[in-house]
Amino acid sequence: MKLWLKVSIVSVIMVTAALSILSLLILIGAGKSNLDYAIQSAVSTYTANAVYFEKAMQDGADETISATTQRSLARYYVSSLADPNIILTAADDVIYNTTSIDPALYLPLEAQKKRYIVTDIGEKSMLIVGNHISVRGVDYSFYRITDVTSIYTELLALSYRFSWISLLVILSTAALITLLVRTILSPIQRLKENTSLIAAGVYDKRIAVAEPDEIGSLAMDFNAMAQAVETRVEELKEEAERRTLFMSALTHELKTPMTSIKGNAETLLMTKMDEEEREAALLQINADCTRVERLSYKLMQLLVLKRSSDIEPKKQKVSELLDMVYDAAKEQVRQRGLFLNIENHMELLKMDKDLLCELLLNLIDNAGKASPRGSTITLLAKDHILSVSDPGHGIPARELHRLTEPFYMVDKARSRKQGGMGLGLALAQEIARLHGAHLAFESEVGKGTTVKVVFENEKEAEK
Repeated sequence: MKLWLKVSIVSVIMVTAALSILSLLILIGAGKSNLDYAIQSAVSTYTANAVYFEKAMQDGADETISATTQRSLARYYVSSLADPNIILTAADDVIYNTTSIDPALYLPLEAQKKRYIVTDIGEKSMLIVGNHISVRGVDYSFYRITDVTSIYTELLALSYRFSWISLLVILSTAALITLLVRTILSPIQRLKENTSLIAAGVYDKRIAVAEPDEIGSLAMDFNAMAQAVETRVEELKEEAERRTLFMSALTHELKTPMTSIKGNAETLLMTKMDEEEREAALLQINADCTRVERLSYKLMQLLVLKRSSDIEPKKQKVSELLDMVYDAAKEQVRQRGLFLNIENHMELLKMDKDLLCELLLNLIDNAGKASPRGSTITLLAKDHILSVSDPGHGIPARELHRLTEPFYMVDKARSRKQGGMGLGLALAQEIARLHGAHLAFESEVGKGTTVKVVFENEKEAEK
């Protein structure tokens, strides 16, 4: 047998082996990565839902209510999540289940040990996440089911695509082996080295494309896949952080109106009041309830949305927004012995009025905590900028870049004493982002602070 034929046969065998190994590594890596991402996403969603349910039950139920009432509350809070994949049981009692699946058959739970499992149910592959949640002496089994069949379907399709690519490369190599064997062997080696790194989880590695041939095309497809995987991992991390932030922010933002509602209700029950005072208290309760309802809907909407584009701000009068802010803030400002000065030099602004009102109330609340009694807080609307200024303590320059970090407080002792949690500015920043705006801080120690909401997009649109 001639040498070129021997070399051709050996080279074809080598190329075939190399491409087989490459495809296998890619498929194994892609399958494991996709499943890991699905598990991470499902666990994040499950955790957010479980935290909400447990918090809601702790706040909504007490020792005085009956078991039937507590069961109804549990069903209500779970159904309010609008997630048909959730299953809730207590002992052998099924409280909420819109599926035909009994997760306990596949994932029996041990107390306080969160677990998950991927199992075949019928013709589908299902990811089941579950844990025990104990509330007011009742042990609940909280499950979430996710259909992951598509991962294995996509993996099968990917194997077919890689098979065709490998076949084309092998045929091309067999036809041109005499002239290209040395050129082909070198990129194959590089492919093997980089594939091992990516299969090991090093997603920032890329394959250098030397020539626009079949191997080069494979390398470009491989690089594109690695980039997509890396991007998706970062998106999942950001989404999990965003969901956690909004769940915490929801609790924080609901505290003030709920306290007001409770205080007014207790006053109505325990204090003799004339009709005018009684009506004023009832009106305040109604206003706080309306605010809680609007804010809860918007924040829960933000929590479950994957893209901010689903929030559609509309052109509205700035004067109406400022009136709304004044009505909501005036009593709090008065109780602190402060004055609120509002100046408006704007006509219209593209906004979600409820969310933007909540942003400004957060800024005014922070300004009030920092201001001495008898001073004035200024809210100014001008040149597509909403700003809140106070003559308070001021903030050191080194601290300004951290103000929007969740739970970060410049003076933790004073903030905790005043009921702060370090979430107001984080929520304000997120609301600003949804409006295409950003927060800007100007402060001088001992002289005060100005927080600006800058709507750059609005200014550009009018040019």
